Amino acid sequence: MDHDPSLLQIFSVSLFFCKCFSCFYRRLKQKSIVALIPGPPSNSWIFGHMKHLLLPANYGDFEYTWQKEYGPVYRIKGCFGEDRLMLSDPLPLQHVLNTNFFTHGPALAQAISLAFDDKAVMGAHGSRHKRLRAATQVGFTASAVRGYQPLFERVARRLTEQLEKICALYPDGTPTDMLPIIAEASLNSMSQALLSYSTEELGKDFVTNNAKILSLAATHSPTQLLASAITSRLPHLFWRLLTHLPGIPDFDLIRNAKVFAKQVGWKAIREKLTLAAVRDSGDSKSESTSSPSELESPSRVTHGDVFDFLLNICPTSSNKPQKSALTHEELASQTGTFFIAGEETTTSAIVFALLELAKHQSFQDELRAEVHHFAKIKSNSEAGFSYDNMPLLNALIKESLRINTPGAAQERAAIVDTVLPLSNPIRLLNGEMLHSIPIRKGQVVTVAAASYHRNEVLWGDDAHKFRPSRWLDGTAFHGRALGPYANLLSFLGGQRVCLGWRFALAFRAYSRRYVLTVLNLDSLLEMQVLLFELVEKFRFTCSEDERHRLRAQFANTLMPVLPDGTRGAPLVVTRC
Repeated sequence: MDHDPSLLQIFSVSLFFCKCFSCFYRRLKQKSIVALIPGPPSNSWIFGHMKHLLLPANYGDFEYTWQKEYGPVYRIKGCFGEDRLMLSDPLPLQHVLNTNFFTHGPALAQAISLAFDDKAVMGAHGSRHKRLRAATQVGFTASAVRGYQPLFERVARRLTEQLEKICALYPDGTPTDMLPIIAEASLNSMSQALLSYSTEELGKDFVTNNAKILSLAATHSPTQLLASAITSRLPHLFWRLLTHLPGIPDFDLIRNAKVFAKQVGWKAIREKLTLAAVRDSGDSKSESTSSPSELESPSRVTHGDVFDFLLNICPTSSNKPQKSALTHEELASQTGTFFIAGEETTTSAIVFALLELAKHQSFQDELRAEVHHFAKIKSNSEAGFSYDNMPLLNALIKESLRINTPGAAQERAAIVDTVLPLSNPIRLLNGEMLHSIPIRKGQVVTVAAASYHRNEVLWGDDAHKFRPSRWLDGTAFHGRALGPYANLLSFLGGQRVCLGWRFALAFRAYSRRYVLTVLNLDSLLEMQVLLFELVEKFRFTCSEDERHRLRAQFANTLMPVLPDGTRGAPLVVTRC
């Protein structure tokens, strides 16, 4: 059956305006108190403040000024006159993140539905989300992540070998874009930690399509803001049917991503179950049936990867059925979430840390001295080495995550009527004082993580300044704790706290335009290992002109971009 694009467009626009009229009628009938909360004026009914929030020259140009003028709780306009709340006050943030009263915002929910498999933990709710999350968590515990350390160290050594070749060609240094180099290492780390696969074993189709998905997700424009606002107001079923129309390149990419990810997941599951059966039977052919990546990994035999844990077949597991274990179908369905969640977030976090080191040479020298000191300890350690014992390295990671927040703005929507508590009362436009905010079902709020990290009441008068020493002198944070790591919202917090926050302190789940946080402990460990190796062997610098050219842009995650809008982080790399 042929589809008439003009009729489809007319139908979509008609549905949208019907929805808008319905919302407008409800607002006239019952006006929310949110409309009386102070906030910046808007000169556009169509875009509201969304272009200022998400498309400034440098992320935060407007948002940080709004926070300074209106405080940690204020109102902004979404597209088509919608009232939204910006939150960087820890008390209401706790309520949003730690209760069952909020879920993904409408645009984010639509994006998750589009990008991820129906059985993925990312889009699950209620008891189903709780069960999937508990089952998935097994592969991301502290003890599990410690076993991935040799793997990350191997990837880090390969990364340094790549940079050694560049330095051999240009001994005095040459501008080198670190973004694609770190991205490749991050994908390799994830592939090995999740499946014991090399990137080649993922398959060319998967890797190529995944790169295109990341590129698609990183694009950001006024047209996309408007499209997102419109599609989020369309009925869910209509939107799902729309994505299956043939001949639309973006939808083709997304459908292919789901298919390729599930194929990789099922391939890994079948291979692992076969290997486990052979191993348990004591078959001497077990080594010959192992994949190359399994044979070269020192942690593969003694520890296991994430899928091994989730299948309950790793050598260190009890091999007893788990009450909350995933079915094989459910596990295969998580593959796309794990990969899409991890690569860009970890890449962004590491690259921003390198940029900060390039800007702050004296701190880079201090850190290198610490690294050289601990490198000697590491080489003489037989019981294993913990990067957590390095104060300057961990101060760098915390401060870079704070000042360059990957998930800068997270959208949430109330699913029931509730009340937001406030740390301090706010004065409404009618002069009344408000000590808590009544929130109606459907109200959209923004978890303003980047603003929270620059809230001067919480972080001090120099909250906008990169100062790693704040994590060493006791001046880092004052107030109610949020998030699983160092009071930071880089991994969000509460019931949807990043699964892998121990793992990038590395995975992050995101969708087309909005970020779902999944930075993780693996993520943290991956950052520790890669930065340790890089700082030990190389010096990173950038010219004064380059510092001013680079800016931060938010599209799924905060990324460094050049003046022409292309993503990149050119740094001069020289051998120490």
